[in-house]
Amino acid sequence: MGSAVDEPNLTRELTRYAEAGMGGVHIIPIYGAKGFESRYVPYLSPRWRELLAFTVDEADRLGLGIDMSLGTGWCFGGPTVSERDANSVPTFSKSGVTLKPSGQQVKRAAPGGEGHMLDPFSPGANKRFVAWIDAALRRYKGTLPRCAYQDSYEYNAHWTPDLPREFLRRRGYNVASHYELLAANNIDELTLRVKADIRETLSELQVEAQRVWIDWAHGKGMSTRYEAHGSPGNLLDLYGLAEIPETEMFRGDRSIFVSKFASSAAHVCGRKTASAETGTWLTEHFTETLGDLKKLCDEMFLSGIGHIFWHGTCYSPDEAPWPGWVFYASTQANPRNPLWRDIPALHAYISRTQSLLQTAKPDADVLLYAPLYDFWAEPNRELARKLTVHHRGWLEDHAMGRAATALWAAGHAFDFVSEAQLGRAKVAGGQLVTEGGTRYKALVIPAETRLPPELVERVLSLRKRGATVVFAGLPTDVPGALKVEERQKMLRELLERNRVRAGDPVAGLRAAGVRPERLRESGLEFVRRREASGGALYLLVNRTKKTVSGWVPLRERLENPALLDAWTGAAHRAETRGNSVGVHLPPGHSVLVKTHGAAKLPPAPRQEPTGPALTLTGTWRVRFVAGGPTLPPAYETEIPGPWTGRSPEYDAFSGTAIYSLTFDAPQKSALLDLGDVRESVRVRLNSAERGVLVLPPFALTLDKLKPTGNLLELEVTNLGANRIRDLDRRGVKWHEFRDIGFVNIDYKPFDASGWPVRASGLLGPVRLRLDT
Repeated sequence: MGSAVDEPNLTRELTRYAEAGMGGVHIIPIYGAKGFESRYVPYLSPRWRELLAFTVDEADRLGLGIDMSLGTGWCFGGPTVSERDANSVPTFSKSGVTLKPSGQQVKRAAPGGEGHMLDPFSPGANKRFVAWIDAALRRYKGTLPRCAYQDSYEYNAHWTPDLPREFLRRRGYNVASHYELLAANNIDELTLRVKADIRETLSELQVEAQRVWIDWAHGKGMSTRYEAHGSPGNLLDLYGLAEIPETEMFRGDRSIFVSKFASSAAHVCGRKTASAETGTWLTEHFTETLGDLKKLCDEMFLSGIGHIFWHGTCYSPDEAPWPGWVFYASTQANPRNPLWRDIPALHAYISRTQSLLQTAKPDADVLLYAPLYDFWAEPNRELARKLTVHHRGWLEDHAMGRAATALWAAGHAFDFVSEAQLGRAKVAGGQLVTEGGTRYKALVIPAETRLPPELVERVLSLRKRGATVVFAGLPTDVPGALKVEERQKMLRELLERNRVRAGDPVAGLRAAGVRPERLRESGLEFVRRREASGGALYLLVNRTKKTVSGWVPLRERLENPALLDAWTGAAHRAETRGNSVGVHLPPGHSVLVKTHGAAKLPPAPRQEPTGPALTLTGTWRVRFVAGGPTLPPAYETEIPGPWTGRSPEYDAFSGTAIYSLTFDAPQKSALLDLGDVRESVRVRLNSAERGVLVLPPFALTLDKLKPTGNLLELEVTNLGANRIRDLDRRGVKWHEFRDIGFVNIDYKPFDASGWPVRASGLLGPVRLRLDT
């Protein structure tokens, strides 16, 4: 906020991040906190560059990576962007087109970064933008960050000065001859075809313009992360420009298929991984649980993502009153949020999972062509039609979305592929091989109405060379406004001459011998990767509301398969029956399966005790060890329950309390079932740490139990919601920030004073579940 950082607080914050298991941070300068104006540091100033160098050095010392947005806030833009280079909107008339800036300024800009948003379609404008940053960095004496970054597309751009010239070169006719049609903005066929050609041209121009900042970063020795979603251009081609394509999911409005566009580009182009902005306004502020975040991470992993970035962690100086500086669109994954106490367990889970996903290779069977021609040809008033993560009609209402849904439901792992990427694919040994060297067994062409004859010809050429190609439908029209009848005839002749037939894509793949994964029948979802040993790595996730327990069939051959619990780090030899593995996954839980190489691992433990449940009785002592606004007095109780509801002091508290009990055990090992916990818990038995739990069922196996005198300590942490509620009820001014300030999930003024008190603590009942 305001780039108002200083060396002591930077060291403190980075140290806390490293100690909590983070791998790095991403610098995004934004607007500042009120009352701290004297600390603001203008973007790219000598002091700003000095602080950047210090941050990179400190991060390196602590083993952290550093990434950095170009410019401040989002999108690209700033004080050097002229009206000529600003994103713009056209007005058409019979005599021509008038172009003017959209009026958009850099959103949430930091001091020194204010100005017009950039024209995203102009290579020249992008060159002048990066020249501003380049000039400042030529005077920079430190180490540059790992990655340069561009956030998601939020430009209001529908034209660019070079479009008429580039349109003529690419589409073969003069767009100016149709300005009168565009001015009328009707939905007749010719107008729609011209608009579709404009949209295709803008897509191509955007790809070329975005290469500018990526090439610049490479010239500086930096890699690139790129959020292409929201663009009116082809997402796969845009994502594919960067070393790390990045997606996001927003609130509850989430789609694995949309996120697969980023991972598909990574797989097709041979990138090591794809990343995800994760936790963006997952729920209302201070109500997100670690369990919620774990489930969201699993959705990202299922999407093919292998690199999680929290959105977000807002730097805050220690002298800022609790809860410190906070950003309005984030899960507050920072050291001031109570959930931070147990977040290392979640970070460990992410790290273990990512390390395996990043090391193994993509292993989808099917390439699914992602056409946009029908979408571009739809009647719509806007020239540039955005492909966003929120309004997903561009995907879900079209043939590729229907094909994706059918493949996913049938158990076929697939990646999307663009026309340009398909043009660079080869055939080897009957398989499609993409530019990144990734192999696929088949190509599916969705039932798109409009396809270029040139694309169909290319696809048929791949088929002639031995590739399996399945048409879900036959195109009946061609895109564009030029030589329509001639190209329609060409398309018909191509299809007839090559005897192209269409049908259900799943049936077509079955007929071609491409087998799906039957494990979807168990209710589990999966992502499959290929290891260097030749074996497969599966991540199995239970997204249902019921426990999945039993035999799960895998398509890949099993040779001493292993079950890897990425939450605990435990590894066991899997039980097998034929080519199935035994699993026990409650809702929200996951397991990694390696199909090869577990001969020396211990056998998997019994999942569920078969004996009686013994309720733990005695006097529970509850004492408060961390949090605020004050630590409530300790108390004792015969039955564990929430600490809330006792008095206003307890209701206002957010933090950690330890519930302790001394008990006897009838056997050496048992399953400890804690019942209902709000919201996470660390378990200690006889002073030894036994694990952290963030999801129901809050249960784990305890071994080394003594016949008498076992000390059980349950360190329970709640959310920040009750303390925030208390601040607002007392009228404390705790979120005084510039620009948008701090708003609720509906972009309205934030006020928690009317929230109910959230039950917090160990609600129980607490039982030992015994073996017979």
